[in-house]
Amino acid sequence: MSTSKDEPRYHHGDLRRALVAGGLVLLEEKGASALGLREIARLVGVSAAAPYRHFADRKALLEAVAAEGFRGFAAAMAKAAEGLPEAEQLAAMAFAYVRFALDEPALFRLMFSSDLHPYRDPELREHADAAYATIAVAAAREDKSAPGEMAVTCWSFVHGLAMLVLEEQILGVTAGNADALVRVLTERFVRDIRAGRRETV
Repeated sequence: MSTSKDEPRYHHGDLRRALVAGGLVLLEEKGASALGLREIARLVGVSAAAPYRHFADRKALLEAVAAEGFRGFAAAMAKAAEGLPEAEQLAAMAFAYVRFALDEPALFRLMFSSDLHPYRDPELREHADAAYATIAVAAAREDKSAPGEMAVTCWSFVHGLAMLVLEEQILGVTAGNADALVRVLTERFVRDIRAGRRETV
């Protein structure tokens, strides 16, 4: 969902949307520390005061950018599962989860930043919950006796894997060469869940 190729310049229409798009550009190119209302205003081409019509402060801007990140995150996971049999959806979505983190590292870190918790912004809460539900529903199908626990188990595994790869904590594995390993591990995770359930039946 990178937008850096098309630097946003505001001319008319939805200023808030243009500011969020500008935030995504700055986040990708310069990191979260560069995200400020004045910097966004300069990038979009409006007065320094204009962003304050939509965002009370810098944190509100960060929340809006994170909300947009969660929207794209949910869409990426849903697209990965589209058209697949239910039995294949969880592994595909788990892979998409990690791939999103590797493709959008600065945005992914912002989305899960402790600075934005607890959420004060309803839009951020809505999109974060929707993103979690996207993969949680698929995970919950793997254990209908404890769907909530299974959803958290899956989330813990896939988020931990994403962070390990993102931080290059697995020897020899980087964002550029991680796909094969991530696919093997996510598929094995699902197989092991199912094998464990069969052994307890």
